[in-house]
Amino acid sequence: MTPVVVLDACVLYPAAQRDLFMWLAAGGAIRAHWTNEIHDEWMRNVERDYGVARGVLKRVRKLMDQATDNALIGRYHQHESLFSKTDAKDRHVAAAAVAARKRSGCDIVTIITWNLNDFDRNELAEVGLAAETPDAFLCRLLVDSPEEVIAAFLRMRENLRNPPKTTRECAQTLAAQGLTKFSGLISAKVECS
Repeated sequence: MTPVVVLDACVLYPAAQRDLFMWLAAGGAIRAHWTNEIHDEWMRNVERDYGVARGVLKRVRKLMDQATDNALIGRYHQHESLFSKTDAKDRHVAAAAVAARKRSGCDIVTIITWNLNDFDRNELAEVGLAAETPDAFLCRLLVDSPEEVIAAFLRMRENLRNPPKTTRECAQTLAAQGLTKFSGLISAKVECS
């Protein structure tokens, strides 16, 4: 079964990490979801930290929404009351995951985030949710769906043209963004194939 995930803003913030998850979604390895609130957060932080023009970020946002099937989640705020122990600034993410679970009909939705401590695991489990770091999730996905993950990684690498990057350079970029275990695994897999 294709994993259903909600991508937190901290996962969409770094460009290479965002690109990889988008290629995974476009290739059908995952069913990715987010909200306008999640979009606003990562875009605001990229604009602030890197000075990227708002128009460029809006274009990226539009392309993300167009490239994925039904990724944008709405009408989720009513679920925030289920998460009183979850950090207040991340309740909207958990609530979006509840809405994604209802929409998809799957048994479990995983919130992909670097901020695991912000989510109460018991609250999540009670409503069929889990939280996992991008590194742990991608390592598990590579074991479960190696062809799809390798294909997504290669599409990501081939799409980098200014400047182009080698497999090792792409893996190093992902490692610098926190995907340390995954970058080692994917680099070895791609070089062996």
